[in-house]
Amino acid sequence: MLCNNCGQENSNEAVLCSNCGHNLSDIQGQTPPPLTAVNISKDAQSMQNTPSSDSQTADTSLAAFVGEKYDSFYRDKWFKNHEPTLNTDNKKFNFQSFNLAGFFLGSFWFCYRKMYLAAFLIIMGITVIDLVLMYLLGMEKYSMLGQSLFIGVWAGFAGVMGNYFYLNHSVKKIKKITDTYTDSAVINEQLAKQGGTSWIGSIGVTLLLILLSGGITYLLAPEWYWIV
Repeated sequence: MLCNNCGQENSNEAVLCSNCGHNLSDIQGQTPPPLTAVNISKDAQSMQNTPSSDSQTADTSLAAFVGEKYDSFYRDKWFKNHEPTLNTDNKKFNFQSFNLAGFFLGSFWFCYRKMYLAAFLIIMGITVIDLVLMYLLGMEKYSMLGQSLFIGVWAGFAGVMGNYFYLNHSVKKIKKITDTYTDSAVINEQLAKQGGTSWIGSIGVTLLLILLSGGITYLLAPEWYWIV
């Protein structure tokens, strides 16, 4: 018999609970309510409204990693109508959210959010494709196309995919930290340290990437590019 005061399991013949001394005679003879369709639906609704422990862990970890912007912006952008998750393979996150900072600031925003590898790949991708277009199109067609149009396409791509890139970045960092450390205090400290934002990183790394891109263009661009 289960005590309705403390939850202790007792024998069916017990009068008092072996744990808390509660009078078990009060619940003897009582039977649970029948499993009607109404009761079942209420129980199912209650389970749906209660977030799972995995969802709570994901929510807490992402909030610690992202910082104050998580509750006010990224949680809704990533998981609108879904529970937070660290499993990016289950498709329970939004692909159609737009990031204005990614659109207008491009690699600078990526560096601000400490996504240095993504910023490097974007800048290198822009540089390489730009060089290819120079040689394929030639001076006249390349001048008509304009580099600004090409950069605009990349800006649109960064705006559309920026939130998705940031979610993947956050999940990978969180999993790496939780696999490396076991103490919860250390994990929270590392999440805050490796996550969040960095103005120094955004300015410094962006300048280095621009210099790197300019150096590659200087060495590999056709001669007419510098005349134009």
